[in-house]
Amino acid sequence: MMFDLKMTRVIILFLGLTLVSLPASATAASPVSRWKGSWSSQTTGHRGPLRARIRQVDADTYRAVFVGRFAGVVPFLYPATLQRVPGQCDCYTSRQRLPLMGSYQMTARIDGQRFEATYRSRKDRGVFRMSRR
Repeated sequence: MMFDLKMTRVIILFLGLTLVSLPASATAASPVSRWKGSWSSQTTGHRGPLRARIRQVDADTYRAVFVGRFAGVVPFLYPATLQRVPGQCDCYTSRQRLPLMGSYQMTARIDGQRFEATYRSRKDRGVFRMSRR
């Protein structure tokens, strides 16, 4: 799969900035569940493998760290805090400003064995699909 050098530099810079900005809570010892699946962009058609470590912080909050690859070889890491959507039992949302990507929003459904989410940013939108390992 071909990809341009500019996009590769953006993703590598994003990965570096994300690692530097990870909050201490992302590395704190706590029970986590491991997930495996894939992501796909509905805008560009790109897709790749995806893994996550997700822990429930409280009844309304999950903390997740997603790790995947873009174009088969370029790694990315995306930490997120998912807050329950009021009135919904299994729907969560995350909104944040990410380096180089601008505003990034994810809406996820989490049940006992499946994680399905849609994401969107300034220039992309797509899906995450995973199952518990």
